[in-house]
Amino acid sequence: MAIPTPTNGDGEIRTQTTVLKNAANGGQDVYDFNNQKIGVNNTADCDDGEGQKTVFEVEDGVTVKNLIIAGGLPGGNGIVCKGDCTLDHVYWEDVCEDAATNSKDGATMRINSSIALHSADKIFQHNAKGGSTTIVTNSYIADFGKLWRSCGDCTANGGPRNLIIDNVRVDRVKTTVAGANQNYGDTVTITNLYVKGGYDEDDDKPKICQEYRAVTDHMGESEKLHGGASQWNTGTCHVSKSDIKSW
Repeated sequence: MAIPTPTNGDGEIRTQTTVLKNAANGGQDVYDFNNQKIGVNNTADCDDGEGQKTVFEVEDGVTVKNLIIAGGLPGGNGIVCKGDCTLDHVYWEDVCEDAATNSKDGATMRINSSIALHSADKIFQHNAKGGSTTIVTNSYIADFGKLWRSCGDCTANGGPRNLIIDNVRVDRVKTTVAGANQNYGDTVTITNLYVKGGYDEDDDKPKICQEYRAVTDHMGESEKLHGGASQWNTGTCHVSKSDIKSW
């Protein structure tokens, strides 16, 4: 559960977003970075709204392997998937805006065997609609606000959006593991989630799956339902307490 030592020393900070084209568009379907550390010359503050530069924009069908996203400002808006994508052994030193974003309606973003550290808010942002899915497996996420959030107030907001988590270890959860929009038909399925120190049922800490009533076109703010309490075995939160384990 440690980020590898970069193979390119102190890393490379690029001047603009790098687009990883798929083979059909003259690129390739698998990009193996051999644990290079790469960031972007982002000047927008990580905690000051939107506008951060994206480090990598990933086209449909592309797999990204063995990549370290530089921490802090150079982490910018992380990786944005423009279609189906797989992020395998990708490491975020210190998440700036988001680690990765699912942005294509109906697409699946897969994160496997990855590490993401230190985020004031979200790790994985899910903006895509139309039955799109984010899958997080065999990974370690620590010191974060939310591991995953379905967009609460996107332009032309809607759903459904789906999250699947399996065999993931979390530590220092500030807000919740997953935040889903009940009113847009989102689903969260969690199995084999390992929480550092365990889940405290008496105090409901950390929150595991929270349900929201989202809004569209920035017309107000999304609202936590059920007083913000973790929800179990509902139409939105497909998660049982037996699947939350301690480590």
